[in-house]
Amino acid sequence: MSHRFAAPSSSPKAYRSKKLISSSPISSFFTLTIRNTRFMSNRLKELFKRFLDNNISPEEKKELMGMALETGLQDELKQVIKDAWQQTGEDEDITDVKAGELMQKIFAKAPERNNKLVSIGKRTKWRSIAAAAAIVIAIGAGAYYAISHKPRKPAEIVKVSELPADITSPQTNRATITMAGGKTVYLDSAVNGTLAVQGNIQVIRLGDGQIAYRGSAKELIYNTLTNPRGSKVINMTLSDGSQVWLNAGSSVTYPVAFIGNERKVSITGEAYFEVAHDRTKPFTVSKGDLQVQVLGTRFNINAYDDESDARITLLQGSVKIKHGKKESMLQPGQQAQITSGIKIISNTDVEQVMAWKNGLFVFDRAGIQDVMRQLARWYDLDVHYRGEVPEGKFKGEISRDLSLSQVLKGLTATRIHFTMEGGNRITVLPE
Repeated sequence: MSHRFAAPSSSPKAYRSKKLISSSPISSFFTLTIRNTRFMSNRLKELFKRFLDNNISPEEKKELMGMALETGLQDELKQVIKDAWQQTGEDEDITDVKAGELMQKIFAKAPERNNKLVSIGKRTKWRSIAAAAAIVIAIGAGAYYAISHKPRKPAEIVKVSELPADITSPQTNRATITMAGGKTVYLDSAVNGTLAVQGNIQVIRLGDGQIAYRGSAKELIYNTLTNPRGSKVINMTLSDGSQVWLNAGSSVTYPVAFIGNERKVSITGEAYFEVAHDRTKPFTVSKGDLQVQVLGTRFNINAYDDESDARITLLQGSVKIKHGKKESMLQPGQQAQITSGIKIISNTDVEQVMAWKNGLFVFDRAGIQDVMRQLARWYDLDVHYRGEVPEGKFKGEISRDLSLSQVLKGLTATRIHFTMEGGNRITVLPE
């Protein structure tokens, strides 16, 4: 469930109660839109405390992210962090430098990331408060200087020039299916039900937007599902029951029905597979001379042409990777990085790898070019650089439901400027 809070208007009317629309007791709690100052302030305190206690749900975390981005709540956000800091009994201020250092440690995703923080003394509590402040900073524009008691000029985090028209996150799925005969089906305008019939195979669009294939065939007929830049993630069920999710700027070519003793598909971009187990028919995913062979498993493959390497991350089961004449096996939690050879990385941060499928951008010491490539695919941007490419690193989690300007404000880099020059062209330049 995704939750977004629109930036409050300067008019007092923006804080009046609005009609509550809800489909269940749970959803009504999270879609409450009463905008009076007291409610929002109390809600912010509650969410921040839950975050501090490591007892916040993913939905509540998104809600906190949205609130942190609201300029009308910046004073409340500063006060919440200040109050939490003062409760530690520390005499010294929590400065920008200290918060930045802790942010490096926290966002490095150390083992304690998923464990509850337990206060065993003043120092541990100090780390907990500062870490929480640092993470809020990573998701809230202008909050960086809020962690310092001293009334000084805030550090410039991200300067976003006035956007002539903001770019929203993908609202629809603009994927297409190219049939074996060349016919193209545009899924954003297709109705639910049977989209096409190929021999004895039905191509069906389900109520949730998922694509499914039903039936059997006597010969191999290949279709291609393409999910362009600026399109929501799409899910498809193949004829054998295997499922594939495509990120924006990706495609998968597959037979409408698998025939014989093997199952073969090819991809571009990024895809996540949940392969139906069949010991007698290996499942192979290929990209150029790279092949990933499985029997039944869950894995992610990132093979965008504009990335420096291809990466296969295994979540469950086992896979065999072939690249040219080289082969390697992966175990759950491992990642294979493919360049001229195969490099195996153990203890991979699977949460970061799967962020795209779970509605998040997750950056961990990412350079600006890496960040902008991801944003370009999601928002369909034409990215350019003026002058030297900024060397800052980015850390943190940002919801993919946010508009482009909100995401740019949420990035925790210094001395970075972004300008929009009409349409979807964006220029990145140093200060």
